[in-house]
Amino acid sequence: MKESLFGRANRAFTTKLLAGVGGLLAAFLSFALSIYQSRTAGEVPRVDPGAVVDAGRWKVAVTSVSVGSQMPDGSRVSPGKKALVVDLVLENRSAESSNLYGDALKIENVPDAAKPLFYLMRDRALLWDVQPMMPEQVKAVWQVRQDQVLPERAKLAVVGEIFKPRDNLYAAPGWFPTRPVAFVDLPLAAAGEAGR
Repeated sequence: MKESLFGRANRAFTTKLLAGVGGLLAAFLSFALSIYQSRTAGEVPRVDPGAVVDAGRWKVAVTSVSVGSQMPDGSRVSPGKKALVVDLVLENRSAESSNLYGDALKIENVPDAAKPLFYLMRDRALLWDVQPMMPEQVKAVWQVRQDQVLPERAKLAVVGEIFKPRDNLYAAPGWFPTRPVAFVDLPLAAAGEAGR
């Protein structure tokens, strides 16, 4: 017996409706799971200066922070600016050279702080690629307005990255940013005092 035109249309509509409801339900469950995980993830630990933080792709150890008028390569900061300089040790834990360290460190309590410039201290030059398994002495530098009032203590966040063998979009392997994995609070020193 042949199915009527009305019966086929009704079945197609029901199929599309169920697929739409299933998609919405999957999206809602994914959203609810991400909220649950963020609430149950626990508090981000505070670490002492110099402590090595495992941030996935990077190992980071923040040692000091200072304010000055000179960049690590010896040049002066831009007119009307001052340099907020963080000393750290940065190690690339991946299998290949990388220059994607720009998001590994964020300053939390200085408004309008853009991404820092990173300097390799053994060359006193801008840092490009970090080689695998070679810890490097690095300075991260934020230029802020000369008249900007800075806090007595800098609150720095070390942001993690995780490796996924297959990402959700292209099913390709890669490192992907996550949330902060540690906070470091350091007193701001004048330039020259940080190493004392």
